[in-house]
Amino acid sequence: MKKKAFKRTRRHIQSLLDTWLTQLGLKWWSIEVRYYDSEKGFRKADGRAVAMRVTSDWRYMSLCIDVNTPACARQTDDDLERIVVHELSHALVNEMREGGIDHEERVVTTLTKAFMWVRDLTRSEATSEAD
Repeated sequence: MKKKAFKRTRRHIQSLLDTWLTQLGLKWWSIEVRYYDSEKGFRKADGRAVAMRVTSDWRYMSLCIDVNTPACARQTDDDLERIVVHELSHALVNEMREGGIDHEERVVTTLTKAFMWVRDLTRSEATSEAD
């Protein structure tokens, strides 16, 4: 990935993180964001590359966000925002994880859809008021 594209993608992701960390009430957590310019280490068992992953420790309210910058650069703006919200939502529900991540993934996917629906509704109401 070219340096210029890497920086542009990184700025865009950071902007999304700044917005959603605040909106989801996570801004006061201890947060580390690590950007990678290689997809190595971001493969799932089925061979697909994940765009982002989080590791959180709810006990200490700490969150580490690993960003697969090349995979993020291939996403549409809307899809990238959904990915950011989905990954941050893991921090909200991490303490409920029992016997694997399947249940947590379903809850996080549902929360992401709800958060995006509220975002779209708010944007639509703001547009209506401006007219």
